[in-house]
Formats: sequence, C-alpha cells, structure tokens
Amino acid sequence: MIYRGDVWAWIIYAERPIPHLLGGVGALFAWYLFLHGVHNTRQDWKRFAGRMVLLALSLAISLLAAEIVVRAIYSARAQAGSVDRLKEFRRRGKRPPIHSTHPLAVIVQPSDDTRVVYELQPDLDVVFGERRVRTNAEGMRENGNYPVERSPHSVRILGIGDSGMFGWDIEQGEDYMSVMESNLNARQDGTLYEVLNLGVPGYNTQLEIEMLRYKGLKYKPDIVVVGWCENDFSLPLFLLERENYRRKDKSFLFEFLFRRAQTTESRPGLLVHDLRRYDKNDVIPEIATGTDIEGVRKALLRLKAMGVEHGFKVVIFGPLHHQIRQLCGEVGVPMANTLDLIPPDKYPKDYLVYFMHPPKEGHRVLAEYLAKDLEDRGWLTPAP
Repeated sequence: MIYRGDVWAWIIYAERPIPHLLGGVGALFAWYLFLHGVHNTRQDWKRFAGRMVLLALSLAISLLAAEIVVRAIYSARAQAGSVDRLKEFRRRGKRPPIHSTHPLAVIVQPSDDTRVVYELQPDLDVVFGERRVRTNAEGMRENGNYPVERSPHSVRILGIGDSGMFGWDIEQGEDYMSVMESNLNARQDGTLYEVLNLGVPGYNTQLEIEMLRYKGLKYKPDIVVVGWCENDFSLPLFLLERENYRRKDKSFLFEFLFRRAQTTESRPGLLVHDLRRYDKNDVIPEIATGTDIEGVRKALLRLKAMGVEHGFKVVIFGPLHHQIRQLCGEVGVPMANTLDLIPPDKYPKDYLVYFMHPPKEGHRVLAEYLAKDLEDRGWLTPAP
C-alpha cells in the first residue's frame, strides 16, 4: 500500500508524519502504563526498556537499509535519464522523463549540448497561452526552414534573445524579427532579406551566444542582433539538474513515503527547475559564470571575437540601462538603445515599447526602428 502511494495517507494522516508518529508512540506508551504500569516489577521495567531499545535499533537499521535501497534505485534510474538517454528518447520519438512546474516546459526540451541547457522543440504547431506557436526543424520560431547555403544578393540577419525576441503572448509572425523580415522584403529593392529568430524564452546572454554557436554560425549571418532585457544578468529560466543521491541533508525514503504527490525533488530522471525556487549556488560553474556584470562582460567579449572570426556585425537591441550601456562601451559592441531611438510620447503607452513583452503593436514599432538603425549603419547592403 505504501508503494502504491494513493492509499497511504488514508491509513496514517501523513501531512505531518513525524509529529503524528510521535503522538501515536506516546499514546501506545500511555495505554501500556494504564494496563501494566502499576503491576510491573523493577525487573519487568528493565525487560521492557531492553525491548524498546532493541525495537528502536531494529527500526533504525531497517530505515537505514530502506534509505540505501531507495537511493540505489533512484540512482540507477537517474542514469537512465542522462543526456545520452535523452538523445535516445528523441531518436525513438518518445517523451523523456522530465519534471517541471512551469508551463514553458511544454514547448522546450533539454538540449543535446549541455552548454545550451534547453531549446525550443522542433516542428511544433501548438496553441501555447492561446497563441499559435510554430517552430521549424531547427527549433526556431519560424513558419519554414532556411537553407544553410546563402542566396546571391542577400542579407541574412540572425537574432538571439529571450522571450521578448521569441514573441511572448504574440501570434506566430507578429514578433519584431518576423515583422522586420516582411517589411524589408516588401521594399522589393532586389535584395533578399532573411531574418532568422533563434530567441528562446528564459535565456540570458551567455545562453544566447551558446545558441549562436550551436545553431546559428552555420547560417553565415551578416548581422547578429542580440535582444536585450535586464534579466539577462540572471541565470537562465530552466536548468537541468541530476540529483545527488549521496547527499546527507535529506531523506529520499521520507520523500518517497510522504511527499510523492507534492514534490518532484526525489523523482529519478532529469529535473527541469525554474528559477522561482532555484539556488544559484547549486548551478554548475559553466552556467553560473554567465551571470552578473562580469558574466555578461565575458559573454560580450566572446560574441565580439566570434563576429571578427566569422565576419558578421553585432548590435545589442533593446531598452539599455546604465550597466549594459557601460559594458557595451567598454567591450566595443554597438548598441541600438530603444530608450533613445523611440520617442517616449510618439506611441500609446499600451504599446509597451520599452517592456520586454510588448503587444503586437509594440513589436511593429520595434521592427521599424531596428530596421532603420541597421539601415542607418549601412549594414543592409549585400556583401560582395
């Protein structure tokens, strides 16, 4: 019945198991005193005490053995939930054993590249938050695939960002990268403009650059647009964690017996944590080093070096406050600051043009000013 889990709480009220267990032991002892206490001799009490000590030791050994067994089983199952195992699930078209409390987990998946952590699922066509979300074979929020090979007389713009660039709560094709592609091609000036959106909700700058390395560089972009918002100084929204089944600060047996319905903490397999309840100190160093000012500085320096190596231009686009402006100036990365580009009184306030999740009207404005900034820089001319 304990293993089934669904009837255990009906046998013992398990919301507060330890106080109820101690209360039950106290009640049993009181009952023993009532029946035998006045008749027991000193020798009887010694025998009773010895039996209680033996019972306590037996119970402790049994619980310890059960704890070891539960940890061994969970550890073995966790190995089956490794990243290599996730790849095998994907090849077979099966859903991997991922646990999460965040709705975004419906459209993302753990990445084969652990430095990317997670990415959008490919070939989606779903309703997410009452909005249509489609992805192509590469997991970009695009209606179709882009060829890796470049077309003659073309300009290829690649966007890396988070939920703002992805188009949170925006219908397919209404995000500012898609709108900019449509606007540029509507000019019919003989140039093919290709705008690839690699934005993934919850990313920070480090993961955006890892996504550029992982998927973007092979498309040989002319321009890389980094969609900026202030939470790019933080950890990414989701982190994959493999539980440490040798830790001493918790009992996995206790979790198994009393908290299976309320928590995913003990379940074997890869866990997807969202940062509403995640401790940065538990994050692997490769991910933690991408946070705060120094982490963003290192990421921008790496991005600049990649631009030099692969021959693309870089611009940081978004509402840029003091810290990121200072970093861009120190590193030497061009900025397109919407706080300066877009007049504060020109558009209705509900366009939210300085907010990370504007409505479709705000995205149209962002597309217009981003295209104008690229045009003013002379970057929209096809390379020889």
